[in-house]
Amino acid sequence: MRRAAGWTLGVLMLGQALALPVPALAEAAEAETAASSADHGAAAAPGAAEGEAPATGAAHGQAAATGAALATAPFDPSWKTSRTPMPFDVMRSVQFLQDQVARGNDRAIRVQALLLRRFGPTFLEADPVVWKDPRNVRAVILFTLSGGSSEVIDRLAGESLLDETQTALVQGASAYVRNDLETAAKRLLEVDLASLEPVLAAQLSLVLGQILQIDHPADALPHLDRARLLAPGTLIEEAALRLEATLVEAQGERTFADRLARQYFDRYADSSYAGNFEARFAAIYVGRAKTDPGAAMAAMADVLAGLPDPRQARLFLSASRRSLVEGNLKFANDAAQKGLSLEGVAEADRVRGRLYEVASRLGTTDPAGARSELEAIDAAQLHPEDAKLLDAAFGVLDSIDAHPLVAAADPVAAPSTPEAPSVLSRAEQALAQASQDLIASKP
Repeated sequence: MRRAAGWTLGVLMLGQALALPVPALAEAAEAETAASSADHGAAAAPGAAEGEAPATGAAHGQAAATGAALATAPFDPSWKTSRTPMPFDVMRSVQFLQDQVARGNDRAIRVQALLLRRFGPTFLEADPVVWKDPRNVRAVILFTLSGGSSEVIDRLAGESLLDETQTALVQGASAYVRNDLETAAKRLLEVDLASLEPVLAAQLSLVLGQILQIDHPADALPHLDRARLLAPGTLIEEAALRLEATLVEAQGERTFADRLARQYFDRYADSSYAGNFEARFAAIYVGRAKTDPGAAMAAMADVLAGLPDPRQARLFLSASRRSLVEGNLKFANDAAQKGLSLEGVAEADRVRGRLYEVASRLGTTDPAGARSELEAIDAAQLHPEDAKLLDAAFGVLDSIDAHPLVAAADPVAAPSTPEAPSVLSRAEQALAQASQDLIASKP
């Protein structure tokens, strides 16, 4: 069965007909029936020797004869032996690919795009009778929301190929892909999601959550909850978790945000979109650290505890860098040290971790010692943006050397001298300014 399913998927991707060769099936049935008869006969022999009823073998023989007769019955040429893929067939393949994306198969993203482009024109040319099947109507909505052309549902609406009960659904989906979010929300909120097939209801719930999170984030949460509950283990749940964790954090529900983040890493740590969530994840805990760095560090460590050490280290270092850029040097230092303390950390991550750790204490450590530590860092192993950060750190040290905070003859007047601002403040400003390009490039 698994081999047959894989064959069907391959055929759909190639856009060929789904062939059902009846003569071949007849031969296979006859062979399978004969083999079954032989197997049962062999199995029945020991039973007969032990005194079991011999009628069992006769029954199998009669069944075998009936199967053979059916398999060799005359074939009516009017019977169809193949059909082109229906929209619901195509969407099954698309959903399979989406699930592969959620499991980290990056190639599935490209194959899905090819599949959507391949079958868009086919759906436009489909016989109107195709759309009498509700499975195909559901499929074309999912097709459109998955990135397919909106021309198909626009045609269905324009040519009155749907009944009135489907109008709000079709118009809402069409408005969403045209980025008319106000109309999309209005029409989709009219749809009774409880009456829909679960996967379609989950997809529409995700869409409503994505729309409402812009201006009404609290209203988006029930829709995202429904999306997760209706489509567990799918790309729909993966996307809902990514978005909802950020929204509930903004609502002040930190325990709930921690739970959602933990669920994401437990289920979708290998997702092709995990990098997007990791950026959001770092932003959550860096934001918390502004008011309570100790609690933020403890919560972050708890959420990440189930991941391999190298993966944990990468996330701690991402939080360190983001915190460094935003000027929270204490949390930047704590996160860098936590990341560096883990086992199996890649050398490139160790190099950037040392950079973040040293840069985060430039205003509070001996400048000469800090310069020696920075000079020991292999700049060739740094990302270009981190190389800029290394240059900025040297710039801070140069500034400190040019304006040392030494005690003046009048120790009371010295701190008020405008040429001698706080070293710590200069460090924060210089490092933040050097990293503006990185902030702009973050998702």
